[in-house]
Amino acid sequence: MHHKIQLAVPSSLTIETADQKIKTYKVGQVARAAAIFGVQRVTIYRDPAYDDSRFIASILQYMEAPQYLRKLLFPRSNELRSVGVVPPLKTPHHARPRDDIREGIVIDVGTDCAWVEIGLDCPALLRTATLRKGERVTVKIFSRDPLEVGLTQKPPRYWGYSVRVVDSIADALEGLVIATSRHGQPISPAIHDEIRRRSAELMTFVFGAPNRGVEALFQEAGLSLEEASDFVVNTIPQQGTETVRTEEAIVATLSVFNIALHEST
Repeated sequence: MHHKIQLAVPSSLTIETADQKIKTYKVGQVARAAAIFGVQRVTIYRDPAYDDSRFIASILQYMEAPQYLRKLLFPRSNELRSVGVVPPLKTPHHARPRDDIREGIVIDVGTDCAWVEIGLDCPALLRTATLRKGERVTVKIFSRDPLEVGLTQKPPRYWGYSVRVVDSIADALEGLVIATSRHGQPISPAIHDEIRRRSAELMTFVFGAPNRGVEALFQEAGLSLEEASDFVVNTIPQQGTETVRTEEAIVATLSVFNIALHEST
């Protein structure tokens, strides 16, 4: 079972450097963490101090897409010029040639049919009249010669994350809200028990900016950190460095909660 997890990260994630390769790699680490721990959605909330949401979203979306669809989904752009520095996700929906369930893009439509690029030798025929050119679909191959597919539901195994940008941190708070802070409480048995009890809910993990913690970001949005969050936790107690980078905090936090979530299954 994959639990419903959302990461909320600030648009100022990349504020510490102007070097595009470093920025790209940093966002790539967030994408890798999201995929490793089965995150369903990454939400970028706008930080008034620095808004790099377009760049962050572009890298996250590019990495999530199967390699064979990227040229169709992403025209050349300045944001993507350094994507070669990030390692691939290699998630199940980045299909191999022998896989029968695949992500595809509608490249042409006809009368009661469409042709879908699915990363094989030729486009696949899909007999349906309800799709639009450019639409992304999940399909299952039922014939390889000729190559024909049908629409299907995403399989129960992990199938990538979605990306969205919201105007403020308040717009990212959904379900069970877990804010991360060096001033938060250590993970306790009571928190583990609450996670087990509410494991069917969407869990939103909220992370601060490189130059400001969640306390400041909540306050700037007119929110009380304690009232707007179910828990404020410190997942790296007695940290040995002056600061913990956002991408490092994400890995540490999801590692800790991954144990609690899977103890409940």
